[in-house]
Amino acid sequence: MSRLGEFFDFSAAQLRFVLALCAVAAFLTVYLLVRSYTTPAHRAPLLPVIVGEPDRELVGAFLLDPNTAPPDSLELLPGIGKVLADRIVQYRESRRFQREVDITEVQGIGPKQYERLRPYLRINHP
Repeated sequence: MSRLGEFFDFSAAQLRFVLALCAVAAFLTVYLLVRSYTTPAHRAPLLPVIVGEPDRELVGAFLLDPNTAPPDSLELLPGIGKVLADRIVQYRESRRFQREVDITEVQGIGPKQYERLRPYLRINHP
């Protein structure tokens, strides 16, 4: 430790402070790395879902399979209205969605719209 202090011309107190800062930086790096692997990559914002009666509103995250979801359920997705829901249904009548990203083949759904839809889409393979 004294050789390091001589090389950088630090006093003993300054050297201890620098080493303490390095230790804190190393600890925070490990903490953030572990936290990044234990936290889900993306979270779907909670959307209101009206079930049955108009007065009863539930809030929660839901997943839809665009191959089987009815058009009124597709309309619950962010940015999807009646027109896009109908286009999704029309697309799946001719071919099946194999991956979530295949929904971008529907006219009107681009990469930005897909990023908003992605947390709510799950393809159930038979």
